[in-house]
Amino acid sequence: MLYALHEIFTTLQGEGRNTGKPCVFVRFAGCNLQCPWCDTDFSPKVHLKTEALLARIADSGVKNVIFTGGEPLLQRGLEPLAKQLKAQGYWLGIETNGTIEPPESLRASLDYIATSPKMGAPLMITRAHEVRLVVAEDVTAAWCRSVRDAVAAEDYYLSPCDVGGVLHVHPAITLLGELNASPLVSPWRLSLQTHKLAGIP
Repeated sequence: MLYALHEIFTTLQGEGRNTGKPCVFVRFAGCNLQCPWCDTDFSPKVHLKTEALLARIADSGVKNVIFTGGEPLLQRGLEPLAKQLKAQGYWLGIETNGTIEPPESLRASLDYIATSPKMGAPLMITRAHEVRLVVAEDVTAAWCRSVRDAVAAEDYYLSPCDVGGVLHVHPAITLLGELNASPLVSPWRLSLQTHKLAGIP
């Protein structure tokens, strides 16, 4: 199998429940959305066969791997790759925009699913471990609640939108207050992109 990648890098997870967890990020090329505020480059930079990719991951010395993008669920051959990594004792996570429902055969190898749905995009995923919504200008409380109704998760986060290197925190915490005005079993929480605040990849 040949995998189209943008990059592979090792750093600390910067957002959500696993903030601070050392991880190898495998950033696959390609995305099926074009969010106007997106600052992620997901153009193809390198193509690696399975064994070469596994070797790059092993060379990191870190046993936690996160598939990201772009949209990693567009990548052919993700299931056998995940199965091989799981057999080698890796903790596996995925970050997805929620437009594709992960097949059960892939879910069986994943320890963690984080989804970040976008307003106006189809929402196909039905369950995850955490939901992270980026608070851009058009995000409303009603839409946040609709996502929560559609996606069963353990944790729900709001992430301030990064525009030109500036995190717009005030709109996010204002919306957080509105969503948490009524008691919830799992309240909405704020998730800052701490890797950007710390100046790490």
